[in-house]
Amino acid sequence: MTEQELPVEEQYSTGEMTRLAMGGLARNVGYGTNKVFAADLLSRLTPSQALIGLVLGMEGLLGLILNPLAGWVSDRYITRFGRRRLFILISTPVSGVLWVIFAGQRNLHLAILFLVSFYFFQQVAPTPLQAWMPDIVHKRNWGRASGIINLWWQVGSLLAFLPIPLLWKFIHGGAFWIVAAIMIGAGMLTGLTVRERHALPLNQHQRPPRTSWLSQNLMKYFAAQFLWWLAFEAMASFFTLFVIHTLHGTLIDSALGMAIFTIAAIVVSVWFGRLYTRRSPKKLLIVCFGAFGLIGLTGTVIRTIPLAFALLFVAGVFWGGIQVVGYPWGSDLLNKALPATADATEYYGLLYGMGNVTQAAGLLVAAPVAGFIIGLSHGSYSAMFWVNVIAAILGVAILATIRETEPSLTI
Repeated sequence: MTEQELPVEEQYSTGEMTRLAMGGLARNVGYGTNKVFAADLLSRLTPSQALIGLVLGMEGLLGLILNPLAGWVSDRYITRFGRRRLFILISTPVSGVLWVIFAGQRNLHLAILFLVSFYFFQQVAPTPLQAWMPDIVHKRNWGRASGIINLWWQVGSLLAFLPIPLLWKFIHGGAFWIVAAIMIGAGMLTGLTVRERHALPLNQHQRPPRTSWLSQNLMKYFAAQFLWWLAFEAMASFFTLFVIHTLHGTLIDSALGMAIFTIAAIVVSVWFGRLYTRRSPKKLLIVCFGAFGLIGLTGTVIRTIPLAFALLFVAGVFWGGIQVVGYPWGSDLLNKALPATADATEYYGLLYGMGNVTQAAGLLVAAPVAGFIIGLSHGSYSAMFWVNVIAAILGVAILATIRETEPSLTI
């Protein structure tokens, strides 16, 4: 039997995983560029900080609604184009167009309309994109696929946080056209060139009870995921102020620091992807999350930029491990929790939708919690790292209780 004759999920291609990753790269370029520029662009149209905050907050609100909804829909409504394709093929290019229209607006009301529309389409894409990989990749290759995909997702973040702002300094609005071109081109590359797994209409086979997929292991997995995003965002939210007020650095130092962190995650992505099938994913996550917390502990005492950069690189290595290992492990836990006769592809969208909700929740509470801790420490920005440390301790404890083997269910 040739490679072309094998079932879709039995085939594996690094090139195809790279093309699938382009959808995530496109989304992350838009996500990061929005974080860098949206508040400043709105501030040129209105002096109201409350209004700016309200508009920017719509991204998180739409994410809480659309991530699980898009996942649920992509699981259940199968078209002749497949389950996931149309979500990426439509949402990511449309997001690129909306971003460049927003960036060029001089009318406040239209700017708000286009930015909120941008957020809507941005939040439609992530869950179907994440669910697409286990649809078409055999379990034995999930680690390899995750390594490739996370590598390119991190590249998208890196582009948004450093090269795009540097381009903006020289060509201003032209940088936003480049962002739009990346989003449109990369989104279409994924949507038009990646295979979809053939699936029977849902009424042609028996389905397990609606809630049978959510095992205790998965609930613990989601809790740990919430905590690792809390740990990350507690650091990221106030990192610029930490660099300026504690380390006496500059905005450029802050940008370089986060670029170093991201580069480290890029460098180790493929390596962690290979480790996934050779080592226990649970133990890998415990090591990575525990090390991430220990590095956060050092953040409470460092006072120099070079040392901060070195520690950020090490932290980025373990953060990359968390992302690469955590992504496929959710699918692995789901498969162990489902009855043997169930089709897991009917649940991947819901799985990653719930995962993205926990991520959004972690991001939502991280800044207020870190701000509260900083306030208790009389304004010391080093105190924000205690949130990182405590979240890591709790997360490691939860991960340690997850069973790697689970009895098979029957229906």
